[in-house]
Amino acid sequence: MKKIILIDLDNTLIDFNECARHSIINAFSELGFTYTDKVFETFITENVKIWKRLEKGEITKPQLRADRWNNILSKLGIDFDGTVLEEMFENGVAKGAYAVDGAYELLDYLKDKYKLYIVSNGFRFVQESRLKIGNFEKYFCDVFVSEDIGIPKPAKEFFDYCFEKMGNPHKNDTILIGDSLTADIIGGINYGIDTVWFNKNGDVFPKDSKPTYIVDKLKDIEKIL
Repeated sequence: MKKIILIDLDNTLIDFNECARHSIINAFSELGFTYTDKVFETFITENVKIWKRLEKGEITKPQLRADRWNNILSKLGIDFDGTVLEEMFENGVAKGAYAVDGAYELLDYLKDKYKLYIVSNGFRFVQESRLKIGNFEKYFCDVFVSEDIGIPKPAKEFFDYCFEKMGNPHKNDTILIGDSLTADIIGGINYGIDTVWFNKNGDVFPKDSKPTYIVDKLKDIEKIL
């Protein structure tokens, strides 16, 4: 019987891609740059690359902030200081709390049955802002952010920190819900806890390791928990 649920935030409960798209459009408009679909496509590609590097411990959060938009602008052929755009981008994302379809319904279903905790690799001020704007705060006992911990998911030390703060519950009493194969699912599997992979894009999972459950809609988690 599960008692505790760890839940990822970006693209699990809050639609990060939609928050990012709105933020980029607004920033480009303010700077007088032309926004096209290629801009967002390039952002998605480069953003995934740099977050993978962070998860592997190849770079730090400050390095991500320094390099992300410089990399993107270089790919787009735009000569501009990426650190300026990074700050504008983060501030814009912090104002967006577009919920993933079914997020509130799932949380309403889970809140009286389990203790719920956010586990996120995002930036603290961005996550706190969006949790407040989206009225998500009321559902959670605590919010664990890698920026505070000093190491991101999927590292064992990230989960060690979370479990210590939760009073060291039994791993069998805990399950993790997330959309990221590397940060959430592999992280949970390696730590010895059950996982629910929110696979909304129909991706193929590596055969050598497997999540406990796979769903393509948040609503389907109600059949599991």
